[in-house]
Amino acid sequence: MHNISPYIQLQKYALLCPTPLSSESTLQNIRIENNHADCCTLLIIMDHGVRLHIDNVTQILRQGSCIILSYQHIYRLETDNSQARVAWFTFKNFEVDGLILRRVPYATLISGYPYKLPMSILKTTLVGEDWECSWPRNVHVQKHGEVRTQEQPLPTFAPEYLILQAKLQLILGMMAQLEQANPSVDQEKAVHQSLLHMEQHYNKELTVEYLAEMTGMIRWQYSKKFKTITGKQPIEYLTELRVKHAKNLLLRSSETLREIAKQVGFKDEYYFSRRFHQFTGYAPREFANIFSRTHLRIVTDSLGRKVQLPETTNRIVATGTNTIGELLAIGIMPIGAGIATMKSQVIYKNKLHSILDIGLQASPEQVSPLKPDLMLLGNYCERQLSQLDAIAPTIVYSGRNTTYERLLYIADLFNRNKVAEQWINRYEANIRRLRRQLSDQYHVGEHATVYLVLGKNVYVMGQNGFAATLYESLGFRPPAPVNHFIQEGMLWVQIELNQISRYLSDRNFVLSNPSDLQFITPLFSEKSSPYNVHWLDSSWNYDDPITRERLLSVLPSIFTNPKIQRRIL
Repeated sequence: MHNISPYIQLQKYALLCPTPLSSESTLQNIRIENNHADCCTLLIIMDHGVRLHIDNVTQILRQGSCIILSYQHIYRLETDNSQARVAWFTFKNFEVDGLILRRVPYATLISGYPYKLPMSILKTTLVGEDWECSWPRNVHVQKHGEVRTQEQPLPTFAPEYLILQAKLQLILGMMAQLEQANPSVDQEKAVHQSLLHMEQHYNKELTVEYLAEMTGMIRWQYSKKFKTITGKQPIEYLTELRVKHAKNLLLRSSETLREIAKQVGFKDEYYFSRRFHQFTGYAPREFANIFSRTHLRIVTDSLGRKVQLPETTNRIVATGTNTIGELLAIGIMPIGAGIATMKSQVIYKNKLHSILDIGLQASPEQVSPLKPDLMLLGNYCERQLSQLDAIAPTIVYSGRNTTYERLLYIADLFNRNKVAEQWINRYEANIRRLRRQLSDQYHVGEHATVYLVLGKNVYVMGQNGFAATLYESLGFRPPAPVNHFIQEGMLWVQIELNQISRYLSDRNFVLSNPSDLQFITPLFSEKSSPYNVHWLDSSWNYDDPITRERLLSVLPSIFTNPKIQRRIL
């Protein structure tokens, strides 16, 4: 960058008053045509509302803007302010080499960049009592739609000429100081601020000149720094930003291309379509037709299958021992589920009235009429999976995971992670209170066995159902035989009546229907003291969130009352 020349020679000056634009004539404006190849032009914007056109690029010039124009182009001024005034100078530049003045044909400051000086300084420097009368106004001469200026000849009185030239020299010097005052260390921060502005106002009319002016940088300087930071030119970045927002509108809106183009900042739907195709490889409507059907999330189920999920799912069917309770815990009511046996056993059976039974393993014949959006299967028949996949996206998930793992997995499918985390936090807080409450009833580390009695059959439970609360939350430990089959991945084992003694522990919890008590009670009374056998209803043998949370309210009585605890609904 060349420093300001130590000597200039004022050539012409005038006070320009651009004619306000009107709907009747858009050509009534000031056209500046510099025929002097060795002169530069300085415009000083004295009022608001002035626009400058250079090579079909428009700059909105603020009050106090000072801008150098080279001799190589034609410039045009417009305004919507009838009082707007622009001070106009042409001058020659010289370099001083001893006693020799060497002509400099180029602008010594950045051409086309609006340097902003305080109006108080400009008025002090330029404006005097005779401001209005001493400066010649431009005279309009229309010719082929052009408006030219009549310039003031150089003053014949030398002192007046020297004073005006000195004022011009002072202003150019202040402009040079502004250029030197732009610290490069702040440029990166300034560009990031302009990026934020683009993100927030991408649908507004934004030009590189406007963004550069916002950062206090010249256009080429701003563009260079912008590309260093983003890897793109400003206009390319802005267009990509607008196309990104247009994609969302195309997928979620039925508005016309003209409306969508307008909403994201394109004035012309045809230009929008062309730029959209350049960035995506698709015409806008082609993109919408293809991706509105395939804009899906992809999840991996417990069988390792990639399953595409629609963005919204309102009609859900489910199977599995705990699946319904997990869905209800995050606020989702399935339309169908495998509830043939559950609806008479679970403690939340009053919530199942509106759910249709689809069979234990989701029978395709029963599922199809429901037209589900998604199927979530804890129980399934492998040979029927292809049929179910043809009806709706089908996810198989493992019931062997812990309650927390299952709940978080299902919540993530429906974007209800926060609800699941809130439940876990609430449940953990309640468990801490319960353990303090029961501190006199048991101690952490005691061994416990859970038996499930169904008719004449007896099962020892692993780390699921009621046992999950004992082992995971209350701090009980399974005895060695139970721990062994848990490690083998078994959820339960069926035992013969004569094998009961093999699994007895410090605490023995027997889950049974009331009708089976007469059969099972003598077996445990013979084998152990009644004080370490606890009886409760088989409806508590679930480890879904609803059952586990309600169980906390009845556990104190289970520990102190040897009689069977009725389900609490």
